Amino acid sequence: MAKPRPTPRPNTTPITDKSWQNAPPLVQIAASQQGGTRGAQIWGVSEKYTLITNFQETPGGTWAGWSPMGSGPVQAGVQQVTAAQQNDGRVELWVTDNEEQLWTMWQTSPGGNWSGWSGPNWNGAPLLENLAACQQGGARGAQLWGITDEDVLITCFQVSPGGGWSAWDTSSFLGAPPAVAVTAAQQNNGCVQIWMLNQDQQLMSASQTAPGGDWTGWPGPNWNGAPLLTEIAACQQGGTRGAQLWGIDQNEALWSTFQETPGGPWSAWDGPNWLGAALLLQIAAAQQNNGCVQLWGIDPNLAVKTTAQTSPGGGWTGWSP
Repeated sequence: MAKPRPTPRPNTTPITDKSWQNAPPLVQIAASQQGGTRGAQIWGVSEKYTLITNFQETPGGTWAGWSPMGSGPVQAGVQQVTAAQQNDGRVELWVTDNEEQLWTMWQTSPGGNWSGWSGPNWNGAPLLENLAACQQGGARGAQLWGITDEDVLITCFQVSPGGGWSAWDTSSFLGAPPAVAVTAAQQNNGCVQIWMLNQDQQLMSASQTAPGGDWTGWPGPNWNGAPLLTEIAACQQGGTRGAQLWGIDQNEALWSTFQETPGGPWSAWDGPNWLGAALLLQIAAAQQNNGCVQLWGIDPNLAVKTTAQTSPGGGWTGWSP
């Protein structure tokens, strides 16, 4: 039986400014870079657990506005959402429904239209409580991770760009301990790095040793001196840096660390309240198809806030709104 859905934190103060792009109150978000002539795309789960989306019409440019995403039984209730490019420019999207069953749809061309939903229990997936996906380098496509209702971190990967998928490896990925959250990003060198939170909210990480290749073990816990965290999100960035990672601590304050070179060392954590951020409950990030990353967060009023880099791997704007 599916576990109860998380209860959105009630609004304790009125929202006096408009949420980003006039988004309705949201309880979950996910984002992905896409190919073609567009920029990033973001998905949100509303208070009524319906799935909506907004996409950037040009790299780093204007946004199309929020609209429903998909139809059919999935729209009766979405719990988790994640997305990634498939190494051929097309994005694939995954969600879990109100029974924690996995569904997917994908673009039929880079930056183009979408297929219908495939599911439930896509690719033979067990019931899942948390999702993360990432494009990888080398000869493969994307890789997907899920956390089962027994807190086991499992994975499957795309055998070729835009092609078929491996069976789920339902043993604990790389021997990971019981997990409660997961995120992943390329490091600007074709190799993916993955982070997870264990049941004690301690951060752990592993990375590929070659693009699309093997993985290190899990050094940690408290990777890079991280505080205890409740949510994590990561994104590859352009320029001369590698990936960047964000985390929300037990007081809902935002922290961040970035990779100083592709695949290289990491900065010290900057926080709490990175970049002057207000308290946040959820976060997601994506490149805008111009090398600059955009980050979104959901505040305690369930309003969407955002900030973006002003150059690839460079500085950031203030938070909007």
